[in-house]
Amino acid sequence: MFLLPNIFLNPFLLVTWVLLGVLPAYYLNKYLLKLVRPKESVLRFLAYLIIVIAFTLLYTSIVIFVLSKTVFSY
Repeated sequence: MFLLPNIFLNPFLLVTWVLLGVLPAYYLNKYLLKLVRPKESVLRFLAYLIIVIAFTLLYTSIVIFVLSKTVFSY
């Protein structure tokens, strides 16, 4: 029988984890938009795109690692 982790049984915990995962990425994106200014040229847009893709891969890996060690550990 498969048991769900406690995070899925308590909606408040699930929303908290989602917010903790999304908020840092949101604020980093706002900072990157001010820093790189991708609307000014194609090269700036490509630099922004590369940075965002690299950050997305890294951040997703970190969030999955933390969830696997905290939420899904039995």
